[in-house]
Amino acid sequence: MNKGKELLSMTGRFVFIVGLFFSVYLFAMFQGGKVSWTIFYMLTPFLLYSISLFAYPMNNIKAERIIRTKTIESGGKLAVTVKLERTVPFPLLYTVAVEKWADPAMVIKTKNRTKQIFLFGFKKHVEFSYEIDKLPRGEHIVEGVEVEVSDFFGWIQKRTFIELKDAILVFPNTTSIKYVPINAQYDRGSLVSPFSLVKDTTMATGVRDYQAGDRVTWIHWKSFARTQNLMTKEFEDRQSEDIIVLLDGRESDLFEEQVELAASIVEEAANHQANVAFASAGEETVAFPFIHSADQLHNVFVHLAKIRSVRAETVQPLVYSSLSTTAGSVVLVTASPDWTFIQSMTSLVNNTKSVICFVLVDGESALPPQLQEQIRFAKAKGITIHALSRRQFSEAFKEVAS
Repeated sequence: MNKGKELLSMTGRFVFIVGLFFSVYLFAMFQGGKVSWTIFYMLTPFLLYSISLFAYPMNNIKAERIIRTKTIESGGKLAVTVKLERTVPFPLLYTVAVEKWADPAMVIKTKNRTKQIFLFGFKKHVEFSYEIDKLPRGEHIVEGVEVEVSDFFGWIQKRTFIELKDAILVFPNTTSIKYVPINAQYDRGSLVSPFSLVKDTTMATGVRDYQAGDRVTWIHWKSFARTQNLMTKEFEDRQSEDIIVLLDGRESDLFEEQVELAASIVEEAANHQANVAFASAGEETVAFPFIHSADQLHNVFVHLAKIRSVRAETVQPLVYSSLSTTAGSVVLVTASPDWTFIQSMTSLVNNTKSVICFVLVDGESALPPQLQEQIRFAKAKGITIHALSRRQFSEAFKEVAS
């Protein structure tokens, strides 16, 4: 419908220009005199340009977008360069190029910074750049570039939309967490230890002959100095609990903080080669079984970039997932620790050894009575509860081992 109206408007403008051209010509012919012909000769270039612009094929303009910022975290800056190229070197005058975003909030956020006005002229290539500060976490879709050209007086205005879709992922911020682990065990006794690792390189129990693939840092240099044979230190194996991080996807004023804390815990665990898994509850349960590679960790962060909170009543019942066969300690990140929801979340994991619930709070105000009651009830059921604000993230696990 809009295209039909635009075509009708363009046709009407074209008819007006052609009619104006012949009117001025006929006026000069019948009126005669220097003034009449001067008016005709002055208007002719502008009218001919408008007629030529009407016939100019806008579909010969192509666009390319170069995203100069490779990884963006919440609050970061997006830097983009847009290149326009064409094959017909027709002299274009007033040219307006603007990026089109799918989310209306991003249109407001950009504040015309993605709009560029320039003189194309006879050039076949032009480019422009823009930056957007303080991007919110999420997946932001830019659908394409709209190019509009105009003649001298705005009689003919033509526009084309060049489809050029890109998804801009803004990942959650992460905080370096001083991890104080949950209970773990060694082969020869119990000890509080970090996430599960194959070897604890701080506790050597003996030496053996060097084997191909052993790390240089494991070589026992004192034995080598005595015997001239390479010997490798033997370390005590560690057997620790699996860690399952669960994120509450219900609506909350502190949802962004919840995402940031969950991302920080998963990243810290992965950096320590932990047996960590992740799941989020919302309109559907999204689970990521144990993360052992950079690609798997990236997939979790892509999900955390895209995730949106949902109303509590739209949260779907948890269904069977790959975590259902797992035994381990559960770390639940939420802002509303009501017992019914905690039960439904922990039901994802069989043989749960312990449950730690991080409750996000506003550090500037006292806890609401309802939240205090939820925390007391959950503690009475044996759940370990830690209420913390954003500035306490780095110390989140300090009390876990106590």
